Amino acid sequence: MPVNRVYKDRVRAGMHFGHDKAHNTGIAAYTSLKGLTAALTGTATPSATEAEIVTGGQTIIITLTGSTWVAAGATFNAQRQAIIDGLTSAQSEATGWNAVVRDVMAVTAVVRTSSTVVTVTTPAAATYAITADETVTVTVPLAAIDLATSDVVAGSFLIVNA
Repeated sequence: MPVNRVYKDRVRAGMHFGHDKAHNTGIAAYTSLKGLTAALTGTATPSATEAEIVTGGQTIIITLTGSTWVAAGATFNAQRQAIIDGLTSAQSEATGWNAVVRDVMAVTAVVRTSSTVVTVTTPAAATYAITADETVTVTVPLAAIDLATSDVVAGSFLIVNA
């Protein structure tokens, strides 16, 4: 796995320095990854119907290549809400994905099934109702991935208005 040696300033968020600049307090060495990707599969992809979202039980499977999820247990559990927050609809209907599914989803819906795979299972959403197709983009937060230096877009899926 090719890597670049860089340093992240823990005091000034977002500041990164080259390998010879790590002499200041608060700067920690870490390794960033080239070629980190996330792929999207599951029963909700490439599309699900409005009725399937109402019923619940659809899966959104996120598979990393080039890195792993943060350690299982408390470290990963602390990232589950951020993973849910990364499931964002391009639309903003009052009874659509963001309001009725994502914003009420329990963190227990997010399961680290292996070091490279996370499965999100949609809850039943009886009040989910859309007037047009809805596109949901899955963005994995950098804090949920070992050695990541930015969020990773896994892709999107379509919810078909029916």
